[in-house]
Amino acid sequence: MIGGAIWGIFPGLFKALFNVHEVITSIMFNWIGMFAVNLTIVNLSQMLAKDWGLAQMDRTAPLATANPSAILPKLGLDKLMESSYMNIGIFIAIGIAIIMFIVLHKTVFGYELKACGYNRNASVYAGINAKRNIVLSMVISGALAGIGGGLYYLAGTGQYSLVKSLVSMGFNGIPVALLASSDPIGTIFSALFISYIQVGGDAMQPEFVREIIDIIVAAILYLSAFSLLLKNIFAKWIRPKEDFGALDAPASKPSEEQTTVESEASEK
Repeated sequence: MIGGAIWGIFPGLFKALFNVHEVITSIMFNWIGMFAVNLTIVNLSQMLAKDWGLAQMDRTAPLATANPSAILPKLGLDKLMESSYMNIGIFIAIGIAIIMFIVLHKTVFGYELKACGYNRNASVYAGINAKRNIVLSMVISGALAGIGGGLYYLAGTGQYSLVKSLVSMGFNGIPVALLASSDPIGTIFSALFISYIQVGGDAMQPEFVREIIDIIVAAILYLSAFSLLLKNIFAKWIRPKEDFGALDAPASKPSEEQTTVESEASEK
């Protein structure tokens, strides 16, 4: 979590100081982080699986072998589904989502974060420190990403492979957030939905083409984006008509009380 928070400072600074889009800087820092971790693991050979009597030469030892006591307790959740690795991490993730919902919707700090996200210039005009909030939002995002990575590895099956490409797991947060309309509570259900599709695809028959899962997720992503686009278009098209109709509405007749008061004032 601390490492993710520190890593999130850099995209936040680029966004706050130079207005560089956070998606670009985040993807660039993904590659920097991957090769930095590769370099660290290569120089710490005791982390590799070969030093634990395993055949793998290009990845770390699984936590179940290196430190079984660090694995998150399952509390019987793994028995709900066959070959499942479910543990209390799912409850931790749900708890974090609820906390973020409270922070964003029930606190002044959350209101300032949303204001800076909706309109940076307007928030500055209102007296909000936009640069500070932009950096803090990226720090919080990095911390949440670090917690997610930690929960994945603490399940006991995760291994870090010395590869030259990024895993797509982190990018799944984009369709999850779009499906939930960036609502923390909604991400609980959208994340379960996306995970169900992907895990179900891995459990299909061998003749099943795995890439179909990616096509389904991509279709969901595009349809979600189009729904938001159409919503904004219809809102802009309907609102001017409502305003025009309000201008054409006949003026309301004065009430009897207003007529009586005006007549008394004229007699005096």
